[in-house]
Parts: sequence; structure tokens; C-alpha cells
Amino acid sequence: MMTNTVNEENNVQKLSDVLRLPDDQLGRIFNDRTVSIPVSALHALKQELIFSIGNDRTKGVFIRYGWHTGVSEGQRMRELEWEREEELVRAGPMLHRMHGHLDDVIVEEIKYDEEDTINYIRASWHNSYEVEKQLEFEGPADQPVCHTLCGFASGYLSSALGRPMLVKESKCGATGDGQCEMVCKPIEAWGTDEHETTYYQSSSVIEELDEVAAKLKEERDYLTTAHDVHKKMIEIILSKKGLERIVDLLRGTTGLPIFIEDEYHNVVVKSEDVSLDCDLKEMTAKTTRFFELGPEIGLLRTPIYFDNKIRGYCSFIYHGDSRPTPLEHMIIDQASLTASIVLLHDNIKIQTTQNIRRSFLTDILDEKLEEEELYRIAKYLNLDPEGDYWVFTLEKGEGEDDDLSLEIERNEKLLRHINLFFKQRGLDIFACYKAGKLIFALEEQTDNTLLKDKPSMINDLLKHCRKKFKRHQFYVGVSSVQENINSLPALYKETEIALNTKADDKTVLYYDDLGVEKLLFQISDQSMLNRFVESQIGELIAADKHDELTETLKYYIENGMSINATSKAMAMSISGLRYRLEKISDLLNVELDDTKALFSVYMALNVAAVKKK
Repeated sequence: MMTNTVNEENNVQKLSDVLRLPDDQLGRIFNDRTVSIPVSALHALKQELIFSIGNDRTKGVFIRYGWHTGVSEGQRMRELEWEREEELVRAGPMLHRMHGHLDDVIVEEIKYDEEDTINYIRASWHNSYEVEKQLEFEGPADQPVCHTLCGFASGYLSSALGRPMLVKESKCGATGDGQCEMVCKPIEAWGTDEHETTYYQSSSVIEELDEVAAKLKEERDYLTTAHDVHKKMIEIILSKKGLERIVDLLRGTTGLPIFIEDEYHNVVVKSEDVSLDCDLKEMTAKTTRFFELGPEIGLLRTPIYFDNKIRGYCSFIYHGDSRPTPLEHMIIDQASLTASIVLLHDNIKIQTTQNIRRSFLTDILDEKLEEEELYRIAKYLNLDPEGDYWVFTLEKGEGEDDDLSLEIERNEKLLRHINLFFKQRGLDIFACYKAGKLIFALEEQTDNTLLKDKPSMINDLLKHCRKKFKRHQFYVGVSSVQENINSLPALYKETEIALNTKADDKTVLYYDDLGVEKLLFQISDQSMLNRFVESQIGELIAADKHDELTETLKYYIENGMSINATSKAMAMSISGLRYRLEKISDLLNVELDDTKALFSVYMALNVAAVKKK
């Protein structure tokens, strides 16, 4: 308890005695000299300050004005004799009224902590001068306006109670509430609202001007860098350079790892230092946005638009506690725009090429082109007319739609989806529609590891299609490999034949795997039969001038591939028979105990025999 002597001239020591004095005596005790300022003058000053330095700084000026007044009064009160802290709290309203800030203060609630220390005060303010002038000259406000009152109460209570206290206005008559209400708590009890304390800290205009100048310089530097990047982006567009050049430029400018992905979230180009372990599909956004992936990594992502659709994303990677700057936001937005133009140009180029190839393949399959014209167009499209080719036909099962326009649109989407699949794998294809099916032709590439394992590649393609078109069942017919681009019509027919044997449990069908008897029932084209015979026994027929080997092979197969039985049936020595069979095996390049291979050969022998007749 403090019992200091104050104002010996009046011989007053107790706080309760002081508060019973008339207002004029009370004023003389607490004010050595008083300057009377009309509230209209204070309001005019407030408006001048708002015009000169803005609302926020003006609020700080009036809060600090009230604070200094309140601190002075609190110090004087604390020097008197008092029994409980609550006496000091309840003395404040009298001093508040004495200064003319308001007509009355009603303390509504006081709370204590476990140590019997005041930690919460709620009070109502009646007829605040700041509310009165606000409503008289400005009308209703959207924020509380009693800045002087908050400052005085904060200063008084902090000084009187001997610890930092912060007062905030929870209700204000200027915002439409019936009366003003304040809440006081220790500063630390406000938590995230502690930023209100910045209004109690004075700052010089010179310092603020220095800060503004520094910010202007920073923004100027940002704009200069952004302008340089913009110019280089324009150069990329005009030079028709790809996305790789964009990545190189941004990596060099920002020093940040960067990558660009397509609309299916496949990374199509990236800087060397990019390492990702996250699901990009979970981070979609229609505008530029920063994603926190963890305490040590984040992504600044912006969508790439063209045709009013998101066609990909451009992303910066941040490590540690680094976060995007305004400059990086500007740069990534420019990168997005440039990438959209580049992708649009590439898309137009690809679509044009694909349309030419589509028309070309359609004309080949319909056999509309003379050989000279076919070779000329093939070379223009960078296709080797003398190369080896194979074809696969994709047929959609359940999920079909009778609406022709929807079906065409769906086929176009499916075609783009498959083109993307092969483009990502470095394979060049050309495709077209025919009879509601999609036909794809590929040139055989011996140096491409994917083409060495066609079954795996076809299965991967079907998985790729099912992810995007889940309502459809897909069937694929795969042809053999033939030399010359002229063979494409025949190869297409092979895929059609293969598709005729499809079943629910068999969706990928290879022409080369079909049994010969199925071919005999399904093939109506004589040239197809000729090609089958040629592929099976062509070498044998060419070498067998007198049909001796052909007859021997037929006897051998019909006698159950038994050398003894064949020898007896032909009345031929076993050694002579073995000689002939070895020669036949070399010519056909088959093992004569391979039942499946010999079955096809036997059917070819029968087809050749029938055609001979």
C-alpha cells in the first residue's frame, strides 16, 4: 500500500477525500495550468489532420493525446493513499468527466485473476464529444471514433494500476450502437489484437517519408525488373521459342526453381533443380495463389489460360521460410500470359499438322491417292514412304451417345488425349475417324524401346484413356508390321478383322495372334488372303519349283508330324524325308514340332491349293 503526501498546500492524503472535493478544486489539484479547447475546435483539428496525414495517423494522434493526459492523471492518483486497486479504477471516470470528454462513465463489470489483480474492466461511456461531433458534421461512421477516450482510459489505467493496459471500444454511438462501451484488458490478454498498440507509438513524418521513399524505390526496382522480363517475354513470343526458354528466363531472373505443367498436371518443362513429391492435382486455382506444402516448402502457382480454359500451371518453388515477393507475383503473372500465347501457338501448329495428317490418312485408307502424290505428301509431313508401318484401331464400347454432335466432340477430345499420350513418349502418329472408330498409324522405330513392347504400350494407352473417359469400354485391334506406307489400307483391314473377335474379357486383339481358321471365315478380300499365304509359305512356294517340298510338308502335317508315319505314307526313306523336312524348316523359319505354327502353315497350304484350282 502506498501512502505518499501530495499537494501539501491542501493537506489532502486520502483518495476518497480528494474525490469529494468540488470540481474546480479537483481541477486545481491535478492541473497546474489548464488550456480550454472547444470540442468544435478539436473536431476541426481532427478534420485538418485527416486531410493532411490520413485517417490512420489521425487516429494515432488523438489516441496519444488522450494517453498522455490519462498517464499524468493516473500518476497523481497513484501517489495518494488508497486501499484497493478498484478505488483507482473508479476514480478514473470522475477525471474523465472533468476533462469534458464525456458526460458520464458507468463501470459495468470488473474481474480479477487468481492473484486478486484486476484483469478485465467493462464500462459504458455516455455522450462522448467525439461521437457528438462525428454525427453533427460527418454523419454515421463505419468504425468507432472515440480515440481520445480510448487513449485517456488506456493511459490512466496503465499508470494507475502500474502495468500496461489496453482499452478498446467494443460499441460506439457513431456506428449506430445505443451508447459507447469500452473493454480494458492487459495488453498480452488481447492476443492477435495487440497491433492496436501501434497507435500509441509516435513516429516522425520524416521517418515515414523515408519509409515511403524506400518503398517507392523498391517498387520502382520491381517495375524495372518486371519491365525487363516483359520485354524478354515478348522476344520469346516473336522468336517462336518454346516453354523451355520461359523457364530459363524466369530461373535466371528470380533464382527460384520453376516448372510448367499441362492441363493434366504432367510436368512438361522444368528447371534442373526442381524436385517434387506432392500431388499437383490437389492444388488447382483459378488465380495466382501460394500453397503451403509444409514448414520448409511452398508453391506459388498461376493458371495458364487459353480458349477460356485452364490449360496448365506455372509454379515457383520456395524453400525454408522464403515467401513470394510482389515482384515475383508480377513476374509469374507475366509468365502465365506468355506461356498461354506460346501454348496457343503450339496448339494451332499441332492442330494444323494433325488436320493435314488426318486428311492424308483418310485419303490413304480410302485409296484416293496415286503413288506419286502419296509419296510427295508423306515426305512433306516428314514420313518415310518406304518405312515399316503398323496400325491400331480404337473402338468405344458402352457409353455411346446417339447425338452425333456430342459423339464428334467426344471423339475430338479422345483424339487429343491420345495424341498427348504419344507426344509425351516421343512417338509421332497420325490419326483419323472412320466408321465411328479412331484409326492410328505409326512408323516402326527400331531405336524406340516403347515400340519393342507393344502390349505394354497399348495397355498403358488404355489406362490413360480410361482415366479421362471412365464411362467407356475400349477395344483395340492391332495390325502386323508391313513395309511401305502403301500398306496402310491392308493394315487397317487387319485391325478390323482383329476387332471382330473382341469379347468382354478380351479388349486388346492382335492380328498376328488370330487363328488361321478365323481368317478364312472373316476375310473376303482376295488380296488379304494372298498376303496371308505369302507370309506363311511364300518362301517355300518360291523355292519349290516342282511342289515336292510342299507335298512333303502337307503329308508330314496330316500324318501327325510323325516321321515314321510320313515315310510310310510317301514310300520314302527316313533319311530322304529328314533332308526335305530340314530344308522346309529353314525356308519357313519355323520349328517343325511347333503345332501352332504348322497349323497356320497347313491352312495356308490349303488356301494356296484352293486358289490354284
